[in-house]
Amino acid sequence: MAGNILIVDQNLDYREILKGLLEKRGYSVASIEDGYQVNRFLKRKAFDIIFLDNETGGIREKGLFMKIKTQCPQCHIIVIASKKGDGFIREAMEAGAYGCINKPFNPDEVLTMVRHIIRA
Repeated sequence: MAGNILIVDQNLDYREILKGLLEKRGYSVASIEDGYQVNRFLKRKAFDIIFLDNETGGIREKGLFMKIKTQCPQCHIIVIASKKGDGFIREAMEAGAYGCINKPFNPDEVLTMVRHIIRA
């Protein structure tokens, strides 16, 4: 199955849970702990999906979405929301994010979004 996915989340437990869920379905998954590393990863590999936790350092950096879209035009961004009612989520959606999932996330919801993006 095709599909390269990058997870950006400061919480190791959530990164590992999400990574394990996706790898069990045959996706190739990389994970990092802060948003400041995203550009470096995009230079090395093309991703289909990038999960960005809204509480992780560097994610709210001005222009991050535009940098991602410039370096990786085919990337679909899914925001992981740690708390509801955060204005950043609205901004992310307006900037072109594909969707949003809330912590603790529902595995079926995550897999449905991924399957919609990456057709097997």
